[in-house]
Amino acid sequence: MQKAIRVIAIIIVVGFLGSLMFFNIANPAPPDMTAWNEAMTMGDKNTAKHHFVMYTDLFCPYCDKFSDALTANKDDFIEKYINGRKILFEIRMTDMNYAFGHSNNSRPAGEGAYCAARQGKFWEYYESLLGKLYEDYHSKGIGVDRDSEKIPDLEMAYFYEAGRKAQLDEEKFISCLDNHEAAEELDKNTERAQQIVPGGVPYFVFDKFTENGFLGNWNADEDYKQAKLLLDAGLNS
Repeated sequence: MQKAIRVIAIIIVVGFLGSLMFFNIANPAPPDMTAWNEAMTMGDKNTAKHHFVMYTDLFCPYCDKFSDALTANKDDFIEKYINGRKILFEIRMTDMNYAFGHSNNSRPAGEGAYCAARQGKFWEYYESLLGKLYEDYHSKGIGVDRDSEKIPDLEMAYFYEAGRKAQLDEEKFISCLDNHEAAEELDKNTERAQQIVPGGVPYFVFDKFTENGFLGNWNADEDYKQAKLLLDAGLNS
């Protein structure tokens, strides 16, 4: 009798675990929507169903190709992916290219990003600096990949101007940069990223789908097609 009871108990436990496993597969846990910096997100974390993270550096040419493509097609990106597919898009800004000795410009650019975020204008600064870099260098074949002529070390005035074009509070922005007020946050997040990113940036994490690097040819429309393939791969993973 006791043996029969044990067998029944085992069957019940196995059945329960099987049901729990099936439930978890059918109802996967929602992705973690915790952002490293809320000002560097696009979308509504309260209604989003997907979390798309880009680890980047403003002086990483492969990152900039992806970002330029999204910026040039921003309305479509917001309509079809941010709003249409309920995505929270997050930038995790680093100065990994500075840390690896590839570009001294990564440092002030990264600090500028966090300074702008403090004013709630990260995206304005991000797009402003990307636009300046494209006009002044990338469009001329400078700094477009690891084999091209490098962008020279830039004066701080270059980053001040990006902030000015983004309509930041100029006095606060310059003070933030000059006094390195955002340096600690940049360092912290660069160190965190180095523990996660298996190599260089860009590195993408879309829910559980990951991708390292981005191919493109500095044609915003063609590069956006590649970006959408990445987005769709994440949605279908």
